[in-house]
Formats: sequence, C-alpha cells, structure tokens
Amino acid sequence: MALGTEFPVISSGNLYTTIDTYQAATVQPPIQSQPNGALNPIGAAFLMSPGAPEYSPTQYYPTPGGSLNSNGWGAPLVVRYVRYNSTTAAAMLAYPSAVYWTDETFTTVTGTFSEGNPAATGNLNSLAGWLLPNFTSLGKTGAASTTLLNGNFCFIATKGFVPAAAVVASTAVGDALVGAAGNFVVARVASGSAPTSVHNAIALSAVTAAITADIWVNCELTF
Repeated sequence: MALGTEFPVISSGNLYTTIDTYQAATVQPPIQSQPNGALNPIGAAFLMSPGAPEYSPTQYYPTPGGSLNSNGWGAPLVVRYVRYNSTTAAAMLAYPSAVYWTDETFTTVTGTFSEGNPAATGNLNSLAGWLLPNFTSLGKTGAASTTLLNGNFCFIATKGFVPAAAVVASTAVGDALVGAAGNFVVARVASGSAPTSVHNAIALSAVTAAITADIWVNCELTF
C-alpha cells in the first residue's frame, strides 16, 4: 500500500480513463510483477497529493488547466486499484458512481447492489467508493463502456474530493450519501438527521440537472 510516497501506474495518464485488461492466464511475462496483468498491487490504496507535479489536480479533477481557485485544488484524493467484476454488467453511468465490495478481499467491486458483500445479497454498508471511469470520460455509451470495463482493473475514489459525481435527485448541500439497492445508486440522509447506515460521502454542492454534485467521499478503511 502506498501512503503518499509512491504513485500508482496510471496507464492512460488519467484516473478517469484507466482500464487495465485482466489476464486469466497464470503465466505472466517476466516484466509482470503483479498477478493477472495488473499494473499495481490489486486493492492497493494510493494517496494522490494535490501538490505532486507528476499527478496534478488537472488529471483527476476536470477543471481545464486547473488553478489555485479550482474546486478541490488543495484536497488530496485516496484511490484504490481494484478489479471491476459484475455478473449483471449493468450499464455504466455518465459520471463517477457508487460501487460495492463483492467480498472480504477488498479487491473487487461491482455497481450492482445485490452482488455486494455479503456475496449475492448486498448490504448498505458494503459501499466501496466511487468508480472513476464513466461513459462520459471514456467517450462511449454506457453499455459499451461497461463491456470495456467489466472484469478488468480500474481506480475507484475511496476518500477525498470528487467533482460531478452521480447522486440522487433530492440531494442538498451537506446531505450524507449512503448505500441503496439498485445499480450505481445512492440514497441521501438530510444534514442533521440520524444516519440510516454508514455515511459514505457528503454533498458539497447543489445537485445539477444531470443529477450530479461535488462530494467528499469517506469510504476508506485504512487512512
């Protein structure tokens, strides 16, 4: 696990578009140090410092050019390198969206609630983070993006600032976002209300017409 002193291999150069192909064969080329074609330790968490020139906020925050006045400029982001693997393969959304751990290895996620841990039943508290690849960033349809992603490795955000994330239409500033049944779905808990389950994120901005909001993710188990 990297604790801010190392950086992940981001094969596309952008956390929102990186998808690394899973290789089922057990024999890997000599250069391959991780199993199944992974380019990073599977499940590893990385702290992306906003001050690091190698990975400036412009590469994981969508503000063109970035500046000290850009939202999220000073917010570090914790990401995990995981495998996305879903039996139902529900069509990906247009924005970063909620995904669930499928088991207790904490290496594999799914966008389908019922596939979450405990296996094949789902649990509101197994929400893992926000899937960064989405069909807008990939420039494809939701179905085509899912076909590209499913079974392969990618990055999810587990702690920190994520702009324009998929939320629920009734979201208001300060609301907590929690797990919910469905595909890539969350529910809201009004600010100041008693929690219904683990608070996975806080809405930082009003919901848009695209049903997105800037959020502060708080799913990370290790930081």
